[in-house]
Formats: sequence, structure tokens, C-alpha cells
Amino acid sequence: MSDEVEIINYELDPDPETAAELVKPKLDKISPTMCMAKWLWTSVHLTNGTTNSCFLPPIHKIEVENITNNPKGLHNTPQKKEQRQMMLDGEQPDGCSYCWNIEKMDRSFNSDRHYRSSEPWAQAGWDDVLEKGADGDIEPRFMEVNFNHACNLACSYCSPHLSSKWAEDIEQNGPYDTIVPHNSIDYFKQIGQYPIPNREHNPYVEAFWEWWPELYPKLQNFRMTGGEPLMDKNTFRVLDYVIDNGRPDLEMAVTTNASVPDKLWDKFVDKVSFISEYNKLKRFRAFVSVDGWGDQAEYMRHGLDFDRMWNNVNNYLTRVDEGLVTFIVTFNMLSLPSIKKLLEGILELQRIHNVTKSRRDADGNIVVYGHHKVFIDTPMLRYPLWQSLQLTPESHWHYADEALEFMKANIDKHRDSRWVGFKPHQIERFDRSIEFMKQGFDTDEQREEAEENFVRFFDDHDRRRDTSILDTFPEFSEQYHEWKDKYNV
Repeated sequence: MSDEVEIINYELDPDPETAAELVKPKLDKISPTMCMAKWLWTSVHLTNGTTNSCFLPPIHKIEVENITNNPKGLHNTPQKKEQRQMMLDGEQPDGCSYCWNIEKMDRSFNSDRHYRSSEPWAQAGWDDVLEKGADGDIEPRFMEVNFNHACNLACSYCSPHLSSKWAEDIEQNGPYDTIVPHNSIDYFKQIGQYPIPNREHNPYVEAFWEWWPELYPKLQNFRMTGGEPLMDKNTFRVLDYVIDNGRPDLEMAVTTNASVPDKLWDKFVDKVSFISEYNKLKRFRAFVSVDGWGDQAEYMRHGLDFDRMWNNVNNYLTRVDEGLVTFIVTFNMLSLPSIKKLLEGILELQRIHNVTKSRRDADGNIVVYGHHKVFIDTPMLRYPLWQSLQLTPESHWHYADEALEFMKANIDKHRDSRWVGFKPHQIERFDRSIEFMKQGFDTDEQREEAEENFVRFFDDHDRRRDTSILDTFPEFSEQYHEWKDKYNV
């Protein structure tokens, strides 16, 4: 990489805001709308042949003819190439409207394109982007894939194209009785997002493995999602490939519910433990999805065995010396009553598993430093609206405020806190979610539709799954009855 683009010293661990500020002038030198993620970041849903670059733009179809003789077409689609050219020309692709809206409010604001473009994987491929331009086929440096939608959970906010358990529900009982019927399989088939059945040939998975030997050496971050990836043989095929072809500069991750049968969990931990012990990867991280504590967490993520999940996380952290866990909390209205309890549990895991180490510097002085193993991320749920934070009654805001104060009271102060606590950017992200919650909906019509759908959806949910939202979430009993009477449902 040339000196001109080697702009961030990651050994100094700059915070995201500083890194984004450093990368801004370099992006602007190319164009005022440039974003490295359009070239170097990809999410590929091999289940149904769709893709996007960055979490924010909508996914689009990968046409089979575009990968028949060129597996790189899994990422380098005609639509992405068109949008890359727009960015090089200083134009704004519609799919990236989230960033344009942020920057429209204030040009000095950092949007996601600045954060993404400043990350190490983006820096590693910068020269390649400039060389390939809009039309060249490029290997991404950050890649996320899901091989199929097999899953043992049916989370309340998920859907049948992402979970086989959800698909079973809809196939047996039809779509949910919301104002507009929810999670219709026919709808997902109509828009081309329903998975190819496991028993059928999948040209997208085939193209992935054809591309893999060329793709693997250039990746900086590789993440497997689902469904539940530990229920898929391709996940273990990737881990076996790493064991045979180590990449000490590659970061790899799996997003899991950590509530799979013991046999699968032990197989997974055994392989990751070997990878860690023999330094086959730079870092391996388990992203563990959980949105609350105890029976409330189990309700939101139907089929979850909370105690098994918690024990499995402890097992992984104990057996994998360098293993990392990030709890992914899809922060939604039903998270609120138990969110502080979950934060308390995560803090306790940090006390047990985060490590304080020491070494001698060049002058022989002892330097004490920390090794974090347990992290948290709290992306906020936006859809479906009837479970969004925006629906939260003001009387329940205190749950979020109390959780935020708990995080602030337990901030990670490195040596002073023995590397236990919540990092400033984690607290800031949580605080932004609270602001989003308190803004509410843009219109009364949106709010009223969400209120009615809350009752409609969870009544149907409880009937199908033999659950009870009133027993599990007594905190929302008053709102439930108010909305049920209000809309006569």
C-alpha cells in the first residue's frame, strides 16, 4: 500500500470517531460520495442468491448466469458495479440513503461510509479498489455469508426465509394475523428471497466453494451467519479448511444462538480451540445472539434454552484460550424489562474471563495490559414496527435509562478497572438507541398501526407457540389491554 493511503496506525487503537475523521479527506480526494464498502464489503445470502454491500442498502438478486463461469459474480454484480461508478462520479446511489441523510443534516457528521472506510479491512484493499475501478472484479476483504436457513429457533422478529423453524410455522398455520398478513412464504417467493431447499442443487454454494481458494488469501474478516450456522456442514468445512490452511492475519467469526445440541457445540469448540492453540487465525469471535435475560429472552427467541446458552458461552470462554465473545443484543421494546439484568450478567462474565497480563518492555520495566474476551453490541430493532423501541410507552423509558446509568457506572477504565466494563463507544451506541426510542414514530398513523399489530401478532404468536406474553412480560400488561380494547382485537 502506498504511503498516501496508509493513513491509520491501528497499533495505536484509534477510536472509531478518530479513524473516521482521518479517512474523510482521503475519500473526498477520490469523490465526495466514495465508500470503500461498495467494493470491499459483502454480505452474500447463498440460501437464495442475494447480496448487498454494507448492512444498510437493500439486498438484490445475483443472477445465476452471472456466476456460471465467474464465481466472483457472487459479489461483483452489475448493480454494484453501476453504483460504484456513481460513487466515483460523485453521485449518490439511492440504496445508500441512510448515509446521505446523515450527511445532509450536517456535512461535518460522520456517516457509516466514513466508519466502514476507515476500518482495517478497508485500508488493506484501498489500492486494489483504485486499480480495479468500477468494472473490475474484486475480492472483498470483509465477507459475511449464510449457507442455508436451517435454524432451531423462531425469533419473534425473524422470518421464514431466514429460519427453517419459522418456515415450519408458516407452512402449517399460514401468515400471521396482522393488519397486512405477516411473513407470507408466497411473498418471499415472489420477491425471490425464499431459500433454495437443501435437497436441491444450489449454484450459489457451488460458486462460493469454486471461488474460495482465490478469495480466502485476501480476506481480512470472514463471518458465517444463518439460520444457525452450527447446524450447517459448510461451517465446519470452513473451519477444517482453516485448520489445514492457517491464516494468522485473518479474523473469523460465527454468529450463533449458542443453544444447539451438546454434540454440535462440542464439535465447534474443539475445532476453534485447536485453531486458537496453533495460531491458525489472528482472531476468532463468536457473536452470540440474545436480547434479554431468562424466560423473557426465551420468549423473544422462541426455542432458546437460556441456561444452555449461558453455560455454553462459559464453556467456550474457558476452553478457547484466545476465544472472544460479542453478545449481539437486538435491542427492542421487549428487551427493556430485563436488559439491565443481561448487562449485569455480561459484566460478571468479564470479571471471570477478561484477563490482566503483564510483560517487560525494552527497558526491563513491567507493563500491565488487558485482554478482553467478552464484548457487547446493541443494534436497535427497526422492524417489525410492533416490536421496535419506537413503540415503547413513556412509562417504560426508565428501564433503558437505568441500564444506561449502569453502563456509565461500570465504564472500562483499562488498568484502573482491570479491563472490566463497557467501552465508551458501546455506551454511546446504547444512548443513541434510547434517543431513537424517545423520538417515537413520525406519525400517529404509524404508532396506531404498530399498537394494533402488537396485539394481533402476539395473540397469534401465543396461540401457535403455547406461550403467554402477559405471563412473561407482566410489565406490558397495561399497554396490551389498553391497545386490545382500543382497536377491538
